[in-house]
Amino acid sequence: MRAHYAFSVIALSGLILAGCSTLPGDDGVAATTGEWLTRSGEAIGAQSRRLAEWFGRDEASDDEAMRPELLEERQTLLDQPYIDPLTRYLETHAEDPRYADVLTDLSHERDRRCAAIANKYAERPASRENLALYRRGYLYSCPAEVNAFYARVRKEEVRRPVARPQPESAPEPETDDAPLAEHDEQVEEVLDRRKSNDCYLLFTIRNLGEAKEVCRTPAEQGDARAQRHMGSMAELEGQLEEAMRWYRRAADNGDAQARERLEAVAASSRDAGDEDAR
Repeated sequence: MRAHYAFSVIALSGLILAGCSTLPGDDGVAATTGEWLTRSGEAIGAQSRRLAEWFGRDEASDDEAMRPELLEERQTLLDQPYIDPLTRYLETHAEDPRYADVLTDLSHERDRRCAAIANKYAERPASRENLALYRRGYLYSCPAEVNAFYARVRKEEVRRPVARPQPESAPEPETDDAPLAEHDEQVEEVLDRRKSNDCYLLFTIRNLGEAKEVCRTPAEQGDARAQRHMGSMAELEGQLEEAMRWYRRAADNGDAQARERLEAVAASSRDAGDEDAR
């Protein structure tokens, strides 16, 4: 455990040093991911118990022993002013159920900080210069907000009248006047990564209702872990054919855990068929 803690402290220091996105002084409003992660209640509690049985683990076994260390890590991240360390931590521990409470809190805080940055940029002109600054500082952690500003800049440029060159005027300095594309490929790539990570987080904190909805898109796009999670949720619901379909897709994409579950579910289905035939 001490070795784990020492590693966590070193890793956490690296995350903070690697962060580059700072938080302004004004408060923001929590964005969608944090809202997803806090929809719990009795249904999620029931799902939590079912998943505890599913994974064959005692929920209290390691959690209580780790809790002081996790709370210290959580507080260290909340006390530092950057956004990127929160995102790196969330991605690093997205599939570890022992971190569920910490992941929920940190996701809330990341979204609050991204919303605060979005409010700050909402007061700035919709220019390419500001878009470049926004992308450089916050694309990794706040892709949805950067994408919204990108759309705002593009809309502003479309509305802007085209200047007609005057023959007698001096030549203008060369600039990049090509119109912005409808979608920014780099932003879209980061958004896809965020959707996948939201899937992992929601499954980890056992919010299966939201996870099933959020995981579907990355699963359909070929994300093996999202496909495995879709298979797990289908299996928990007793939809074994659906579960095997997702497990098979994940296994074909190289997911070893999905291959194990596929074999187990297939064997269970065969055994059930043999029982029915007797």
